[in-house]
Amino acid sequence: MKKILQMCLLFLGLVPAVSSLAQEDTEAELFTLEEAISYATSNHTSVQKIKYDLEYSRAQLKEYTAVGIPKVTAKLDYNYFIHLPTSLIPASAFAPPGTPVDENEYIEAQFGTRNQLTADVTLSTLVFNTSYFIGLKASQSLIELTRKQGNITIQELKYNVRNAYLTVLIAAENKEILEKNIENLKKTLRETQDFYENGLVELLDVDRLKLSLANLEAELGVVNRQVELARNVLKFQMNYPLENPIELSDNLEKLMIIADEEDLDGKIPFGSRPELAVLKQSKYLNELNLKRYKMNYVPSLSAFISHQQTLQRNNLFDGKAPGFFPTTVLGFSLNIPIFDGLDSKAKVEMTEIDIKRINLQMTEFKNGMSSQVYNARTNYRNAQERFDNQKKSLDLAERILNTTKIKYNEGVGSSLELVQAERDLYTTQANYINALYDFVVAKTSLDQALGK
Repeated sequence: MKKILQMCLLFLGLVPAVSSLAQEDTEAELFTLEEAISYATSNHTSVQKIKYDLEYSRAQLKEYTAVGIPKVTAKLDYNYFIHLPTSLIPASAFAPPGTPVDENEYIEAQFGTRNQLTADVTLSTLVFNTSYFIGLKASQSLIELTRKQGNITIQELKYNVRNAYLTVLIAAENKEILEKNIENLKKTLRETQDFYENGLVELLDVDRLKLSLANLEAELGVVNRQVELARNVLKFQMNYPLENPIELSDNLEKLMIIADEEDLDGKIPFGSRPELAVLKQSKYLNELNLKRYKMNYVPSLSAFISHQQTLQRNNLFDGKAPGFFPTTVLGFSLNIPIFDGLDSKAKVEMTEIDIKRINLQMTEFKNGMSSQVYNARTNYRNAQERFDNQKKSLDLAERILNTTKIKYNEGVGSSLELVQAERDLYTTQANYINALYDFVVAKTSLDQALGK
């Protein structure tokens, strides 16, 4: 139980002391392990963050897609000339041929009207750009990368909820064992008290049993707090309201699934781990970027058409004056990269390095996963062996205590032997609970290593 208590104490800094308030007035909600995991994956803040990340990635895709979609803009300009612009025209332009004219003589002339109203509608579109279409594919790949990164978070959340759920069950199992010990010890104390009143045993025998009972009752108070703390840890992992009570409907016997032969001796399933899927997606995304940067050397073509209507009048509301004058322009723009200061070359080199790094990370991950699986399998076998041995030791300690009680009741055994047998049983029970905890944690660690 020491390990269980350590886990619970770590949570003390996270859970307010008032978390148990109002629990008496609220009906406890029952959860199976699968229901607890489902609740966590629907309500935990980390899952909400994943949803926001996905929404943000989709918005980025829309933003990039908009680059290649035809765009229509409209513009309305109005100018009122308080002073009309004046142009200087050489006087020689109006002189008859052969007439001498001063070259420095100019005629001041004003053109246009005081009011000018222009309405413009322009349609522009991207016609050809190879890097755009590769970038569009990369943006779509980014959504998939975000989703796979979220799978890692969800998987870790599931493992945390499972461990917390099992910790509550183990703490409850320890409480049940302790309550049974107290009940049995009270019965033995009553019998010994009767023996003492009849002069068959000494007062020391009664006092020894009373001391053992007091110690067990004090330990029960500690275990009760451990159970409550373990429940709070589970609530925290589920993002369940800490002030609401919770009960678990599954039991240890149902959840203690023995690892099969494939888990312990089969090939390492590298593809089952979401971390590797993220690395593969990151590599694919960088390969797309590499193609996009190389396509920066390819010309791109865009087109536009613009139509204007211009109204020029001294009196803007003079219906007899000339109306709008149309202007329509159709154009194309061909962008031919010649030299970009080695910008694209540098981006290509950096992306190639990123791809090499990811290849190394994938190799490191596979090596690390192999080591993790190997250690998890070894720890599981050791934990299973220790659990089986402690289970046998527990059966033996119970038999020894029962035999000692019979001898004591028949007057052929001492109270010291009885107390010692009880202490041995309690020690064995504590070892059994620790072995049980190590066993279920080892199974969860093995599942995590295998990506199950």
